[in-house]
Amino acid sequence: MLSSQRLTLLAWGREWGVPLFVSFSTYGLLWLAHAPRQSPESAYIFLLPVLAWFHFKPGYRKTIICLFISGWVYQVAMVGWMRHVSPGGMWFATFLLSCYSLPWFFAARFLYERFSTGDFISRFLVILGLSCFWVFIEWARTLFTLGFPWCPLSVTQWERPVILQAAYFSGGWSVSFFLVFFNLCVGSYLHHILIRRRKAKGFIERSICPDLYLGLLLLFFMVFPFFQNRSLNNNRDMDTLKVGICQPYLLDKWEEGRASMHKDILRRQTKFLSLLKPDLIIWPEASSPYPLNLDRLWAEELSRETQTPILAGSVIREKDTSYNAMVYLDPQSGMDSRWYAKQVLVPFGEYVPNPFAYIPGFRKLVGPVGNFLAGEHPHIFEFPLGGGDSRVNLRIGNLICYEDIFPYISRTTSEEDVDLLVVSTNDAWFKEEGCAEQHAAHSVLRAVENGIPIVRCGNAGWSGWIDRMGIQREVLRNKEGSVYFQGAKVLEVKVPRRSDNDEFRVGDHFAHICGFLSLAIGLHVYFTNKKAAFNP
Repeated sequence: MLSSQRLTLLAWGREWGVPLFVSFSTYGLLWLAHAPRQSPESAYIFLLPVLAWFHFKPGYRKTIICLFISGWVYQVAMVGWMRHVSPGGMWFATFLLSCYSLPWFFAARFLYERFSTGDFISRFLVILGLSCFWVFIEWARTLFTLGFPWCPLSVTQWERPVILQAAYFSGGWSVSFFLVFFNLCVGSYLHHILIRRRKAKGFIERSICPDLYLGLLLLFFMVFPFFQNRSLNNNRDMDTLKVGICQPYLLDKWEEGRASMHKDILRRQTKFLSLLKPDLIIWPEASSPYPLNLDRLWAEELSRETQTPILAGSVIREKDTSYNAMVYLDPQSGMDSRWYAKQVLVPFGEYVPNPFAYIPGFRKLVGPVGNFLAGEHPHIFEFPLGGGDSRVNLRIGNLICYEDIFPYISRTTSEEDVDLLVVSTNDAWFKEEGCAEQHAAHSVLRAVENGIPIVRCGNAGWSGWIDRMGIQREVLRNKEGSVYFQGAKVLEVKVPRRSDNDEFRVGDHFAHICGFLSLAIGLHVYFTNKKAAFNP
């Protein structure tokens, strides 16, 4: 009886234990590569376990089941902090996110035999097609109401600016493309060493794996712009903007009786920063306890008293409509009547999208924020810097909350001849479980893509500034090195002067090209296999 149980356990381990272990290994390496973990190099090898498993030709059903389970666990481990706002929303979102990557693994399993046994041209087409398909899936996540392009593969390298510079020409998509391409090239090289060269006929075929050199060549093209741009960046004319950052760590902002305390924190931090003579002070997203257009006097008096302009994150309410906005307070004229309204709202956080709005009780899944209306276009604040002949008008664009995870939002804003992007956010909802670092990683990509410095002002974590090359210049940290604390600091932000050079950049078109190539290569392989089946 005991022997029978052992055999059953061993059989289950061979049938499901090993596949699940391999699937969790791939997603585990990907999890290690993302913030706040410190292992971005794991992204260069994360696909190797699953590629090794595909060598043994697992069934498609088993492939999908194992990678769906491990993918869902991975997504929960990545964004489990969403449960602090909406546990139901967290499970729903992670389920959807885990489904996005399944078509890629299905395609990789389908193409593996051609990848492992074909000639170099066949292997190259598979590597190219799968790399393009990964990018296309990431881009598709930005399109839909429930699309949530959080933590694409590219942001694993947010602390490795040397590899990010190609994003200026082709968006963060090119970084994701490179990482998948490199994984597949290394996988092909290992297969060559362990298996393929034993069957090779000639000396050259046994000794050389061109796939590896192809991956190394792409690595060279990825890092080369960094060294070129570094010299250009050092020689470029700069203006220095002294920006005061308020990180007030306001919690439970809408609870009764906390409004007075939150105003006191903002007053105290603003007055402290004003002693350091900043050019501008920034408050984080929705920091004022009441809609600022209905409760403006205290903020206007504070700006007037400190003689400092304030760019404040606040709710704006007009009749029955609310906006998540950024508002400019001038020391002389007070609150500007023109303000920026957030364009991409959080589904189930700031509004209930259709058709879910018509489902009774579905509103309970939404966090305690309310129902907002989205803005329709960017708004640029003109900010005077200096005086006399040296006066410069800086153009400041705004992104609120998670708008910086959508590349097209920052791109359309920066196309308005913007000198500086400001990201104002409130990650306090999600506690201290890595949300702030993951969110900041997207800002690094946006800075490189647009060639514009970014200043981040967070309510509860990761405030600082990032230069146009994606280098994190200054970050607010406490004595223990944590970004999660209440504090304030003046940053000296170096802003490059606008250039008339119109460099060639493809942006999202890189993802469109990837979608076309992945489809073309997929059809080519399909019809080639079909033809081979009829002509054995």
